[in-house]
Amino acid sequence: MARIIDKEEKRCDIAGASIKLFANKGIAQTSMDEIAKSAGVAKGTIYLYFKNKEEIIFAIWDMLAARHHEAFQARITETMSAKEKILELFNFSECQEDHDKEELLTLYQNFLSTMLIDKTGLYTSYFAMISQRDYDIITASIEQGIAKGELEVHDVDKLTNTIIVFMEGVIIQSKMNNLNFEQTQSRLTQYIIFLLDQYMRKAS
Repeated sequence: MARIIDKEEKRCDIAGASIKLFANKGIAQTSMDEIAKSAGVAKGTIYLYFKNKEEIIFAIWDMLAARHHEAFQARITETMSAKEKILELFNFSECQEDHDKEELLTLYQNFLSTMLIDKTGLYTSYFAMISQRDYDIITASIEQGIAKGELEVHDVDKLTNTIIVFMEGVIIQSKMNNLNFEQTQSRLTQYIIFLLDQYMRKAS
């Protein structure tokens, strides 16, 4: 009896098989033919699950974001400070468990590059959605920190957006300086610690 193929599972399989291609070749340079070959399916089969290449890219990030959120939720506790929670949000150590962490760093750098030259608005809209998820978590953490007397912040929105910009800047800087995953993670952690320390409430 033939096994019933779960559509979402097949989408994830195809998307996962495309990570190495997009990381090594770039998004614009990767063809649907190459994606099909990497996934071990016919090109026509790809279109049963995805309308275009952009949908595959977004499916990859949906998968990675869901995995990261799961890992983040498992690491945080109610007793953690706002600073600790925000640092855990930008702790991507789980990347090395399921994928090549260097490929994921390159993939994210390629995603940012593609977004910067995107004329369709698809990448920009998707990236805005991803950023909103981070924004909500950071804002909630900062507000909890204020309520607990850990932080002294007069503009939560500005601090939240500054943290997000820090993250994006570090990723771009790591590309310019040819930093690997561990070096990029370390630099991101250091910068966020430095920024948040400016808002720690001083003991009276």
